[in-house]
Amino acid sequence: MNETLGRGYARIEAIRAARGEPLASVPEPGAPPPDKYDFVYITLFVAGAAFLLPFNSFIMAVDYFQTHYPNSTIMFDMSTVYIASACVAVVANNMLLDFFTYNTRITFGILVSLSTMLFVAVCNIGWDGFSNRVSYIINLVAIGVVAFGCTVQQASYYGFTGCLPPRYTQAVMAGESAAGFWVSLDRIITKHSFSQPKRSTFMFFVVSILILLAHSMQHHVMMRHPLVQYYLRLTMESRHRRRIQLHLNPNEDVTLMENEAGEGSFGVLKLQSPALSTGQAETESSAFSFANPVYSPTAAAPAPLASPPPASEPSASPTAALRTPRPSYKVEDVVFESPERPTSWRAFKRGVLARWAVARAIYPYMVSIGLVYFTTLSLYPGIASEVPSCRLDDWMPIVLMSSFNFFDFVGKIAAAWPYEWSRSQLLMASGVRLLLVPLMLLCAAPRHEPHIVGDMYPIMFSVVLGFTNGLFGSVPMIMAPSRVGREHREIAGNMMTLSYNGGLLSGSLVSYLLLSMLGPRVHYMCRSYPTPLLPTVTPATTVPTNFTYPLTHI
Repeated sequence: MNETLGRGYARIEAIRAARGEPLASVPEPGAPPPDKYDFVYITLFVAGAAFLLPFNSFIMAVDYFQTHYPNSTIMFDMSTVYIASACVAVVANNMLLDFFTYNTRITFGILVSLSTMLFVAVCNIGWDGFSNRVSYIINLVAIGVVAFGCTVQQASYYGFTGCLPPRYTQAVMAGESAAGFWVSLDRIITKHSFSQPKRSTFMFFVVSILILLAHSMQHHVMMRHPLVQYYLRLTMESRHRRRIQLHLNPNEDVTLMENEAGEGSFGVLKLQSPALSTGQAETESSAFSFANPVYSPTAAAPAPLASPPPASEPSASPTAALRTPRPSYKVEDVVFESPERPTSWRAFKRGVLARWAVARAIYPYMVSIGLVYFTTLSLYPGIASEVPSCRLDDWMPIVLMSSFNFFDFVGKIAAAWPYEWSRSQLLMASGVRLLLVPLMLLCAAPRHEPHIVGDMYPIMFSVVLGFTNGLFGSVPMIMAPSRVGREHREIAGNMMTLSYNGGLLSGSLVSYLLLSMLGPRVHYMCRSYPTPLLPTVTPATTVPTNFTYPLTHI
């Protein structure tokens, strides 16, 4: 065996628990630094709003795009392109997890999103020098690029907050809903303030760009915060801790020594090769065995060595041994996992196996969040933008999306309630939520005469859709990282993001099927119900003895 395996470190909490020793003697890590003024929480709240701000900006400009590209499926196309690009970004982020730090990935996403938003606002909306066909393609390419940058941020932030306490994951998800609410409010203000659609949409995008710039500066300050550094250090230590597996055999011995540095969390495993005879040395020069002293169940000190250790191996200090009676431990084999380069095939295979193990541990939460976002993207923003209204006209899609975003925000705040949702409850809630698909569809189908008439019904369905999306889309994301070890929490956050984007992609594809069920695109004719004329009384010139009631035939 390689001589570098002559000494390693092994955790001894399990051994102490098996002996019945109290675990209170094991030193716990110090208390984390305080989050003064909730700076980290607020920054992550803004981050959640920032990485969904570009997508919401494109979607909430529905009135401009539907006017600029009439008789097109612009809302469906943008949603599908965004989600498809987001899925590619999630897969790429999981593959590159070990090659780039959180800060590098998040900064890359911010720069990509910011530069693309600037190009669209200045060249495609402000200048508007392209033809409709070219402009349409530019919008789809732009939202695909924005989706890649924003999803790299999103997946990285969920992996990052998985290393922090759960309240910080909730902050990111509440920020996501705040993005929709803020963009809805911003769109209402700019549309009301500027009569020209081009000018109001340009100012709408400018406000979103300014928020992205503020978020970029705030993020880099947060990454230097002592609280963030504390939890990142714990995660890195857990992830890079070396492991030793001991296989017991009654014929070989090993001595488990206390750490000479006085740290009770680890023990020192000292391995020694015995002195071989001359004949054996010629044939078994490469053999490896153990000749360490054995702890006697009754003795207070270790027994003497059966043979003296080699000169190259330092002898164990008697003061470093366990002085209380301990049972004997005998070792057959030691497997030492040395640090490897992340580019090696073995490290890649280990990463795949780790993701599979994490997925098996959190699959109910992955299924739940996938169903939630499948339902949402089946209806929002595609079907919601097709619901007609005689009273609200082109304000109807804005009202529906604004009500969805506001109550999505309320639902994500409600996710912080101290209630322990079970896995079966989450799966049941996400399944029942599928009933909203036919209800909302009947508000728009068929186009010439929807089955559910009235403005209040689609608004009510949009409210329920938003609140349940916020609540049951947040709880699984918050709970999943706590179901795995600290060293796997970033992987859990990324796997949840992968399931989340899988639900988004499948929902956006199903929305095309629902669109075909609406029928051919025709101008919606508002039905009018004439009020019948009431009976009239002719003015009397004499004593009113006879009254005539001339009726008008309708």
